[in-house]
Amino acid sequence: MTWGAAVRQGCKELLFGAPAPLVAANFRRLGLLALALALLLWSAPAGRLSWEEGRAWDRVRSAQDRLAALRASMGIASPKEEDPYGTGLIGREWSSLTTTLGSLPAKRTSTDPVWAVLFLRWFDELGLRAGDRVLFLSSASFPGLLLSGLVAAEERGLETLLLASLGASTWGANVPEFPLPVILSELRRSGHVAAKAHFYTLGGDDERGLGLPGEGIVLLRAAAEAEDVPLCLPEDVEAVIEAKMNVLRAFQPRLVVQIGGSRANLGAETSAFDLPPGLLRPSRVAREGDGVIVRALAEGFPVLHLLNLKELARREGIPFDGVPRRKGPGRWLVPRAAGAVILFLLFLIRYRRWEVRP
Repeated sequence: MTWGAAVRQGCKELLFGAPAPLVAANFRRLGLLALALALLLWSAPAGRLSWEEGRAWDRVRSAQDRLAALRASMGIASPKEEDPYGTGLIGREWSSLTTTLGSLPAKRTSTDPVWAVLFLRWFDELGLRAGDRVLFLSSASFPGLLLSGLVAAEERGLETLLLASLGASTWGANVPEFPLPVILSELRRSGHVAAKAHFYTLGGDDERGLGLPGEGIVLLRAAAEAEDVPLCLPEDVEAVIEAKMNVLRAFQPRLVVQIGGSRANLGAETSAFDLPPGLLRPSRVAREGDGVIVRALAEGFPVLHLLNLKELARREGIPFDGVPRRKGPGRWLVPRAAGAVILFLLFLIRYRRWEVRP
């Protein structure tokens, strides 16, 4: 007997080898099981975008097109092999604005507009609604994540406040003619974002420009001045931390978004570097360390910690260094699949092939 014939024979015996009333009951059970599994998979958010999520995705992609076209017109576009999807947000391997080493695949991953969708879902997880406040603490290392976060926040109608450092790791916003203040100015001019930084720091060691060449510091000072954003130049890193904490306490955000590896944001204590990427709630983390995010957690503020992008992308169902596609992240597929398996096992336990009659 062939394999196909064996399967058909088994199915026939499974259903029709039972008494007629039991056959009918089994058909009903199988139908209900099929319907339940279909609803379970259909209701999974992975892949499908809501109207708001689709708008955010499109708005990020449109902003990237604008930046890429502008850089091309200035003769400073990234090579195709470095920025294959034309985001305009991939910098150079090295420049006078570079602070540390970074990963090109991670920088490409950070430009995927799907992060805007994920930001909206994080906001939903915290129950954020129009008018709620979000504080963005960002370095210039991941301008793609900053763009997605600001777009998502503005789509939701959240009130935002941005504190940013201007030095960038390799492949970040480190093009001398196109630093973060220029990027943000252009995005406001084109209507893609409304946010303007409350103040900048220079970045680099201690966020005071230590380690940056003099040429880079001059360029960053000029860029901040041209955008008319104050440049915070404290005497040491502790003063930077205190300046940011003062803003945080006055602003009282519902969420603190931390992007990149700013020295003041992370602090020097190793415990801060051990924090997992993603959404951190105050009750679930150790309250030790000297950086802004650890202090924010200790004072009861949730933190969205965006670093270690490879791990975060894997956990949230975003392809690492993959082709951007207009769909949502797939982080709910595994739990949904597990739920389907459990449902099927419960069905098998209840399933009756025979019934005994006196």
